[in-house]
Amino acid sequence: MREVRRAPLRGAGRGAGGTPAATRTGAATRTGAATRTGGGARGFTLVELLVGVLMLALLGTAMGQFARAMLRGVRVLEVASEAQAAARLGAQLIAGELRDAGFSPEGGLGNGVRRAGADALAIGRDLNGDGDSADAGESVGFHHRADTRTLMRVLGGAPPQPLLNDVPAAGLHFTYFDADGAPLRAADELSDAQRARIRRVAARVVIEIRHPDPAATRPLRAVHTAVVWLRNG
Repeated sequence: MREVRRAPLRGAGRGAGGTPAATRTGAATRTGAATRTGGGARGFTLVELLVGVLMLALLGTAMGQFARAMLRGVRVLEVASEAQAAARLGAQLIAGELRDAGFSPEGGLGNGVRRAGADALAIGRDLNGDGDSADAGESVGFHHRADTRTLMRVLGGAPPQPLLNDVPAAGLHFTYFDADGAPLRAADELSDAQRARIRRVAARVVIEIRHPDPAATRPLRAVHTAVVWLRNG
């Protein structure tokens, strides 16, 4: 018997419109991949951008406030150190002069104290060895000038010269002690008899400088005291 061959049906293996099924599958796969890739690369929304800008602004503000606080702290330390150095310098300068009180190769000057008040002191020393303290530069004194808040120094008969600024009221104070360590006091200044009994002097210097922080009302304050035993005590 002769075998009868059947012709393949037209359109077999094709989809609508005559497109092969394999071609349709590959196109669909590529289209899905492209769609997924495009969906993952979307940009920031307006809300996200605004939140990011706000966070950056808050961070910048915090950093600025921190930097200003650090600068104020450094400035406070500088001013406090300046006040401490000035108070120490004033007390040491007075102490240095007091150590020469009564100095004389010839003797006879006693303890050398010529004026002894709560905020004023004057001493004499014989620098040229002529037996007195009447020559130029042989007497030196210190006193406080309240109107200018200044510690003044007087050398011999010369006009007073400013030694330190920013010395408040009662910022210069002298305390005098006798041989037993008892303080010598007077309403104004010690008398001649009391001055002759002085054996030890404590000089206190106070410095007050305006606080660098405008919000602070109290000034920065430094106190230094020097104690000197007189050579002829």
